[in-house]
Amino acid sequence: MVLIPLAVPHNTLPVVPPTPEPTVKETIPVITGTVNAVNSLATKEDVRAFIRSHTAAGTTTGTTIEDQPMVTVPANARTFTFDIDTSTFVADEYIVTASAVREDVTATELFNVISKPTGIVVPTTMPLPMPTRTPVTSGQGEYYISLVPPGDRIVGDRFSIIGTTNLPEGEEILIQVYSSSFKPTQKSQSGEFSGATGTVKTQSSATRVPIPTMAVTAAPTAASRTAAPVTASPDKPSGAEREYSKTNVQEEMVDEGDIIKTDGTSIYVVTGNCLHILRAYPATTAEIVSTLRFAGSPRELYVNGNQLILIASDARARPVTECRPGYCYSGNSNTDQILIYVFSVADPAKPYQVRELSVDGAYTTSRMIGKDLYFITGTSIPYDLDDLELPVIRDDHGGISTPPVYGFNTTDQTYGFSTIGSLDLTGTRPVTAKSFIIGKAGTVYVSPTHAYVAVPDQSWGWTRSTTIHAFAIRDGMITWDAGGRVDGTLLDRYSLDEHNGYLRVATTVDTGALRGRSTTYSKVTVLDKDLDITGTLPDIAPDERIYSARFMGERLYLVTFRQTDPFWVISLENPRQPKILGELQLPGYSNYLHPYDENHIIGIGKETDRGPVKIALFDVTNVHNPGLMDSETFGSGFSTSAVLEDPKAFLFDHERDLMVLPLHIQGEVPSCNYGYACTIPSSWGGAYVFSVTPKSGFVLKGTVTHYDGQNGAPVRRSLYIDQTLYTMSDDKIVMSDMARDMLRVKAVNLR
Repeated sequence: MVLIPLAVPHNTLPVVPPTPEPTVKETIPVITGTVNAVNSLATKEDVRAFIRSHTAAGTTTGTTIEDQPMVTVPANARTFTFDIDTSTFVADEYIVTASAVREDVTATELFNVISKPTGIVVPTTMPLPMPTRTPVTSGQGEYYISLVPPGDRIVGDRFSIIGTTNLPEGEEILIQVYSSSFKPTQKSQSGEFSGATGTVKTQSSATRVPIPTMAVTAAPTAASRTAAPVTASPDKPSGAEREYSKTNVQEEMVDEGDIIKTDGTSIYVVTGNCLHILRAYPATTAEIVSTLRFAGSPRELYVNGNQLILIASDARARPVTECRPGYCYSGNSNTDQILIYVFSVADPAKPYQVRELSVDGAYTTSRMIGKDLYFITGTSIPYDLDDLELPVIRDDHGGISTPPVYGFNTTDQTYGFSTIGSLDLTGTRPVTAKSFIIGKAGTVYVSPTHAYVAVPDQSWGWTRSTTIHAFAIRDGMITWDAGGRVDGTLLDRYSLDEHNGYLRVATTVDTGALRGRSTTYSKVTVLDKDLDITGTLPDIAPDERIYSARFMGERLYLVTFRQTDPFWVISLENPRQPKILGELQLPGYSNYLHPYDENHIIGIGKETDRGPVKIALFDVTNVHNPGLMDSETFGSGFSTSAVLEDPKAFLFDHERDLMVLPLHIQGEVPSCNYGYACTIPSSWGGAYVFSVTPKSGFVLKGTVTHYDGQNGAPVRRSLYIDQTLYTMSDDKIVMSDMARDMLRVKAVNLR
């Protein structure tokens, strides 16, 4: 696999770039004879040409090239925003002007506000060209104002006009948004003004006044507050004195975002479009102390000392540019972006925003390692390459920039951008990011040293395969290391594991599925640091698919399923010759495997696809003859658990002898008094709390009820602070005393 840098970042601002820092060199294979072309592919036109004409040819050699750094604006640049609500706008072309009140400098942009079409289905697969406009700045002197093109909107959209300027702090900027049929010196033809006006003041680069730009918030803003530079702080002493649980993660040193987090005193939770902050300890006085409401969709949270990081998705409306009988043309489909907010929660009752970052693309995943937040987004490449736009990053501490773009020499090219970036939470380094033409990431696994991005191949060959890219990550830096390919497709990120310099992969292989004859089996592949295949173990469980996988040291525990649940113990001690050690056949299957200790595994799954929830405790002390220590089932058909969809819903603490399983139990209750049997469905939702030991198996400690008799909001997560168990649904958080048989202490409503 060959990596070619295609486009260096470009800056949309009319400013002189800062003095470049020394570049970092990385060794990347390039095609022999094309080294000169590497330095010349510097624009999106080059990206278009690459996609149109690229084919694999020649041999590969290791060549040292200059890694292209991101270009950022000078330190004195400031970002400003102006919130717009188009509910009262009429459909028309609109002009945006941003003019300095005391300086002779003005910026102008255009966008359309479009009526919602009625009676016509708007296809999402027919992109039309959208005009690419260069921001217009007029005036004399050393100052500038630059506006981000707003993009076309539909009547009713709420968004922010975003701009950057080097005007001094405290300067006033007049923002005018008006329809092109209206002139400020006269009335429009209808006699009504359609638009908005107002002023904003430039702030210091370390201050973020609106909170947040893409949202309406019910929390106190940072207005009149001078925020210190973004720095990490130690955990609050009051919370550090107590034990509290953390997110169930795949790698011990790699934190994962979740919908709920705690620091031992406060609980931060996302439900719907709201972020709630609770003063959670002590439970008897727990209450919501602040709420932020977002126009986008909050996805995940991280806690870093006195910092709260929230990642949200924002899907902007696709503009309808032209309609004809039977269909409409829509605008550029690359409208997704993620927003990363950093809040100070030193006072949880008065959170304020200290940083905002937006990244083009749909959200894929993120991780936090130390003080670095890594994020991945995916951006589609339009069918008509004339509509191509490179992913852009907008940072209120660093302006607007485009990450460098890299492409690969491969005959099975999947076109789409995956942007991988990092945000230094200490505020000492600028945002780092790179975009790779590898398609949208499918499965992502992150170890403490590497991010592995797996992309299912789109070829129509006899056997489906998956391409895997390895990216070295260290201190916020991102470097492509290697690429390889394995047969089959991945179930999830637990199907990948890095150990002692090797990447181990578990896949389900379907051969002939695309040609009418299908053969299915499971396969284990071991790859070296260059992602070359070292060893394989094919033909595991013919005619069955992988339902769960868990790598633990030199072993892999695998569950496959068709009619029964084979539990496999596989040795990876010799990377060149992985082998099956033992197998256990039992009914049902496990969706998630969790280590109890080195000789025992907990399985969470189902008895049948439409049957009860099942938990199992496997004994692998004798690897050649694994056994089942204990199992339990809950409910009847259509019973389920949040753990089956997301392992972060599983709470287990070996030292506390604590296992919490969220459950929705479907059953039946008698409903007739006429001498014959009849029943009606009945539902129970909450959490079961267990003690788990190899000797006694699963022992129920108590239950926490969220609803009984009728359906309600199921429990999605649980955590503990000291001796209080907190179980969370979209409706409420219930607090139970673990020292008193799960006695309910209090409930806090989230809606």
